Amino acid sequence: MTACGGNGHRDVVIDDVPLELRIERLDQAVFRTDTHHVGSLRDSASVAFGSFFRIYIEDILQGVPIEDPRLPLMLERFRSDPDWSDAQHAADSVLGDLEEQRQRFEDAFKRLHVLFPDSLIPRVVAFNSGYNFGIYPTDSVLGIGVEWFIGPDQPVIGFLAPDAFPQFVKERMRPAMMVPSAMKGWLLVHYTHDIGGEDLLTNLVETGKVMVLLDALLPETEADLKFAFSKEQLAWCEANEYAIWKDLVGKDQLYSRNADVIGRFMNDGPFTNGLPRESPGHVGEWIGYRMVKAYMNDNPDLTFEQLIQLKDPRLVLKSYKPR
Repeated sequence: MTACGGNGHRDVVIDDVPLELRIERLDQAVFRTDTHHVGSLRDSASVAFGSFFRIYIEDILQGVPIEDPRLPLMLERFRSDPDWSDAQHAADSVLGDLEEQRQRFEDAFKRLHVLFPDSLIPRVVAFNSGYNFGIYPTDSVLGIGVEWFIGPDQPVIGFLAPDAFPQFVKERMRPAMMVPSAMKGWLLVHYTHDIGGEDLLTNLVETGKVMVLLDALLPETEADLKFAFSKEQLAWCEANEYAIWKDLVGKDQLYSRNADVIGRFMNDGPFTNGLPRESPGHVGEWIGYRMVKAYMNDNPDLTFEQLIQLKDPRLVLKSYKPR
């Protein structure tokens, strides 16, 4: 690994990493099984996908228990529902064999293996969740709901209830969002400390660590995709970094453990309450990224393993001088 210049970015050499990743298609196993063979799908999918098939049926689809004799009927109803079958058809048409995404996932996990040699490389499984879950990381599987990444102009996305799927969420349902969204989900689950009950500063720094690591894993991915911002929102953040920080510290919020204060900066939304409507939601993710990036600039020999293990967010705070 080599440090580049003074921008906190780390290049990771992966030429000799012996990793071949594939995307397993649970979505196609479900939707391409002949109607007369749905009854045997439980056995074949359990062999092919292991315990994740149970998770898919019971937790992701929120269906009957996997041993329930009604499972074939439940699956047939799901497969024949016009909304979900249309979404699957769109996924097959727009995303194809997922080869482009497979290559990007493979390179990202190669970089992760270089930075964390003892890390687990998950199985990557694509499924159709009926818009229940876009990303579903487990201990050993990175699950991806393909219907979340078929493009916002697909008719089925237009039919999604606006109270549950506001327009800013629908705008993110693009193929380009799949890899950064999934990698971010994996890192948030496996590379952050438990910060329940901690203050805003801790939330900022822990999320910032993930975003800097995501930068190293996906160096060619545009920043707005990694943050799930629009390009205009990212430009607004870059132009107003000091104003965001001033709002945050000027009201003595940095060490607050109040859930409403933390949620204001960390929760998703069309914009951040109290900031101009040009701002993005979860703007704290970007501020945390800027904080951690400054810390890594000041500590060029710091490894990512050391960064993830860092427990005192005040050390990071000392490096951050927004302008």
